[in-house]
Amino acid sequence: MLQHMELQTIKRTIAVGWVALMVIVALTARVSWPLQFVIAALGVLPALALLLLWNEPAQTMTQAINEARRNR
Repeated sequence: MLQHMELQTIKRTIAVGWVALMVIVALTARVSWPLQFVIAALGVLPALALLLLWNEPAQTMTQAINEARRNR
């Protein structure tokens, strides 16, 4: 359970950092405001993919056996 929380924290930290970086880049770039909006919006896509697609590794057979023994 602890590892699950650590993975969630890592994922959120990376996603928030990426979105913040893209917003800063969009605001400091010398382009029109519609292009700034596009840059910021495209910055959200990798963060969203990270949060939705990065899953925990599958449980190994040894872990499943140990969990079954503990819950017995």
